[in-house]
This record gives sequence, structure tokens and C-alpha cells, in this order.
Amino acid sequence: MSSVHAATTLALWAAARAGGRSTDDVLAAVDAAGHRVGVRAATATVADRTGLPGPGSPTAGSMALLPLMTSGGVPVLLLPTAGDLRGLPPKGDITVPALDSGAVVVFPELEVGVVPTDGQWRVHSCPGHHPALSLGEANAEIDGAMAEATRSLVTLDIARGSEQVRENVRRRMLDEAVDTPPGTPTAASALLAKVISLEALLAVAAGHETAAVTSRELAVVDDALRPLTTAVRAGRRAAVAEAARVLAQQSVRSRR
Repeated sequence: MSSVHAATTLALWAAARAGGRSTDDVLAAVDAAGHRVGVRAATATVADRTGLPGPGSPTAGSMALLPLMTSGGVPVLLLPTAGDLRGLPPKGDITVPALDSGAVVVFPELEVGVVPTDGQWRVHSCPGHHPALSLGEANAEIDGAMAEATRSLVTLDIARGSEQVRENVRRRMLDEAVDTPPGTPTAASALLAKVISLEALLAVAAGHETAAVTSRELAVVDDALRPLTTAVRAGRRAAVAEAARVLAQQSVRSRR
């Protein structure tokens, strides 16, 4: 399972915890995401602010994330990539590890970001913010990018794939499937499922497992899929943002 999968899981279940989901359920889901080595603050300053063990100290268990979940506000998923660092603080110590990981969960009320890396959860200072698209906007971007990519690939007759390619896509989809908390909005779940399916296709295409054979055709594949990759990344953020918003408010609604 990828760091993006781990961060998505943490964001959703942290929101569910803020909404009153049981500690046992939340920790079981977070641990299942694969980062079980422990939790540690990246700097002494963050350690002082959060009470987490700092550099040079033994890591804490995943239970140490609970205070962040309960007092950190609605979690925000960031998916930084080269050329798109929106939401990360300029020149912050989180930038390089966030780029290496490709995913950060920000707890805005505490101004910290949790990065899944090397089997650990590393907590950094992260006062930035980058709003996600709405579900409608994200779906529209994905659909438009899909249509354009399909036209480009079909024109060169390189959209075909073998049975092995389809099996590779299926395996990736299963590996990256996210265990969403009960109460996750149906529309957000549907968008997340679409994103996971498309990411599996994109990962296979990135390995040039298509009918493209010439360097020109391979370049066409890369160019055609680049906007779709961007749209899919925005779609994951939109799905998580809407789900987190609803999940975090569940206990509030239940008291009315």
C-alpha cells in the first residue's frame, strides 16, 4: 500500500474520530494502512508543541495520533508533487519529506502535517492551507481529462491492452482500496473509487504497458495522460475533503 493510501486512510478516520468514532475502530484502520513503526515529531519544536517524541527519541505508537485527531480540526489531505506545492509552507522543513512521500495530512487547528514515510508517521509544522475542489468540480475535471486522453490514444490506436495489463490494473485497484468509515457520503465514496481505478490505469500506463512501441507514441501517451493525472489527484483531495467534513460533524448532528 502506498503513502497516498496511508494518508487517505488517516485523514478519513481522523475525521471519523473527531465525529465520535471509537478509538479501537480508528486505530485498527490506521494501523491497517501499514505504517506501524510509530509516530515521531520531526523537530524538537513540534515535539514540544504536540507532546510527541522528537528526534533521537523512541517512536510512540499510533495511539499518539489521537490528540491530533481530537483537537486538530477537520483534517486536510495534501498531495504535493513537483511543480505543485500548494498548501505547504514556503521553505518549511516538511517540503522535502512531503514531496518524497507524495502525501500529507494537515491538522489545521494545530498547524501540523503528518507525513507517512518509511513505515512511520512523521509530524511536521505545517501552517499552510489549500482548499479542495467540490465533488462536482472534481468529477467534471476528471471526465474532461478522460475524454481528451481517450481521443489522443485512440487516434494512434495505442489504447489497447493485454490480459496481463488488465490483471495488473485489477491488482493495483485491490491494493489501493481504502477502508472508509461508516457514514462516509456515498458521492464521496464513489469519487474515491473512481480515482483509485484511474490511478491504477495511470500507474500501468506510466510503465508503458500499452500498445505504444515508438518513442513518439510513448511521448504521446505521457502527454495525453498528464492532465488526467492532475485531475485524478484533485479528485482524491475533493473526495476526502467532503467525506472528512461530513464525518467530523456526525457527533454534532447526533446531539441535535
